[in-house]
Amino acid sequence: MKQVQITVPFEKIEAVYDFLLDGLNIKNVMKFTSDNAVVLQFRISDDSVNETIEALKSRGVGVEYGFVDILDLKASLPRESEEKANDSKIQRDATLAVEEIYENVKKQSSLSFDYIAFIILAAVMAGFGLIQNNVTVIVASMLLSPLMGPMLAIAFGYVVRNNQLFVKGTINEVIGIVLSLSVGVVMALVMPLFQPDMIPTILAFFDSEGNIVVINEITRRAGFSPLDVGVAIFSGAAVAVSVTKGDMSSLVGVAISAALMPPAVNASMMVVLGLATGNPYIFAVGVGSFYLLVMNIILIVISAFVMFRVKGLTSLADKSATWTAVTQFQKTSSESLYHTTTDTTEKKEETAAVFTPVKEEKKTEEEAPTEDTDKENG
Repeated sequence: MKQVQITVPFEKIEAVYDFLLDGLNIKNVMKFTSDNAVVLQFRISDDSVNETIEALKSRGVGVEYGFVDILDLKASLPRESEEKANDSKIQRDATLAVEEIYENVKKQSSLSFDYIAFIILAAVMAGFGLIQNNVTVIVASMLLSPLMGPMLAIAFGYVVRNNQLFVKGTINEVIGIVLSLSVGVVMALVMPLFQPDMIPTILAFFDSEGNIVVINEITRRAGFSPLDVGVAIFSGAAVAVSVTKGDMSSLVGVAISAALMPPAVNASMMVVLGLATGNPYIFAVGVGSFYLLVMNIILIVISAFVMFRVKGLTSLADKSATWTAVTQFQKTSSESLYHTTTDTTEKKEETAAVFTPVKEEKKTEEEAPTEDTDKENG
């Protein structure tokens, strides 16, 4: 359940109010009047949020004038009837409004100290897990890695035609990949000093002809297979569905399946070790890991983009209203927001609340003599 709050200027209140009641068939719309604007409040179900907000935006509300605030209600009484006629219909559109999804994606793709710290920490853990062939540590690095956020910003920014979000996601994704590769380079130079048998152990993964004879976490990422392509495609679609639904906990499972951080660290680490030892086989593993990383990123972005389209997301508004647009609104060529122009001379009569007084009860026979007695005594 969501609560929608609309702030509009006085000049547009009748048009917006009529549109909510007749055009969108919204019940129980509350109206509050302030010194310089009017506030309308109503509650709608989660499935109706996107459709309602898009209808308001198409009439200019929150775009040319006014504000639209969407509040998440944890609980609301009375509860909606669980048995509805349309429950059997599968809801395809996004549960959240485009603006809500935009805020969530923007927050996840922001470049901050925490983003950089998580990238470095996840990369170091991925390097340790690869060297030790420890699956648990590698999974932990996947959970820490925030590389999925900028990729979502790339796909979502392209869908909603927001160039700023698209560029922001691209830049931050590149920064995250460069940091991950840099950590792999540093670990390739430092780890042999603390673990002298590291390079001989890696060389034992190959035979004399360069074929991989030992399958572990390093050699497993020497390239990609059709199964890896399928995992990347479905991972991107899954993360898009989770974002449009507002269920960010699903990103944990997608982060594990996508596995972006281990290939990045493995790529730079094996390339540096291959160059240091002059072994082309180790170098080839690093190149294959880099191909796997690039393939994952491209396919995840494309599949997320397709799923955003399937969920019916539209472009964001090119312009946004300001507070001055509420207090100093100037009428445009369109006189009314509503789809049918009403005659302003005919105003609807407001129905006032009528209070019916309680009928006076007839005095009982016991009370009447008492009153007469009091009068006689008086």
